[in-house]
Amino acid sequence: MADDGPDEAGEPEGPDGAAGQPVTPDRLRAFSDGVFAIAATLLILEVKAPAADERVWHALRHEWPALAAYAVTFLVIGIAWIHHHNLFHQVRTVDRGMLLLNLGMLATISFLPLPTATLGGHLRGGDASAAAVFYSVSMAAASAWFTLFWHHLCRRPQLMLPAAREGASRARRNSLLGPVGYAAAALIAPLTPEGSLALSAALVVYFVVGRRAPATRTRVLAE
Repeated sequence: MADDGPDEAGEPEGPDGAAGQPVTPDRLRAFSDGVFAIAATLLILEVKAPAADERVWHALRHEWPALAAYAVTFLVIGIAWIHHHNLFHQVRTVDRGMLLLNLGMLATISFLPLPTATLGGHLRGGDASAAAVFYSVSMAAASAWFTLFWHHLCRRPQLMLPAAREGASRARRNSLLGPVGYAAAALIAPLTPEGSLALSAALVVYFVVGRRAPATRTRVLAE
C-alpha cells in the first residue's frame, strides 16, 4: 500500500513545512476542464476559411483533410473529457501519483492540436504516411493515460469510493482499447494514411455509439 502521508494524499507542504489544502477531485476536475476546453478550441485554428476571392464550396472541399482531422480529434478530446469526469466521480481522494498522472494526460491532450494540424496539412502530400503515424502515436499516448489511471487505482483502492472498487479491474481492461486501437492505426499508416485516419474515426464512433454511451456512466457514486 502507498504511504498515507501528506505527499501521497496530495497535500503539498507550505513554506513553513505544514501541509496545505489537499487537492480534491473537484479541484482537479475544474483545472482539467480548462485544459480540455482550450485544446478543443485550438483545433479549429488550423482550418483555413475560404478567402474572399475563392468559391466557398470549392475552398472547403480543398480543406477536407484538415476538417476530417479536426472532427476526429475534437470527438477524441470530448470523449476523453467525459471519461475523465466519469473516472474522477469514482475517486474519493487524490494522491500525488494521481496528480502527476493527470498532468501527464493533460500534457498529451494539449499537444493534440499539433499532430492534428500536421495530418490536416500533409494528408494529401508526399509525407502523408509520416503525418499519419505522428497523429496516431499521439492519439495512443493521450489515451494510454486512462489505463495508467485505472492501474494506479487498482493498486490503491483506498483512493476510490467503496462502490467503485469492484469495477476498477474491468475498467482497466476496457481502457486498453484506445491505445491498442490507435497503435494499430499507426501500424497501417505507412500503407494507407487515409485508412489510418478512418480507423481512428471508427474507434471514435465505437466509443460514442458502439457501447453504452460514456455520458450514461458519469455519475456520483454514493460512499
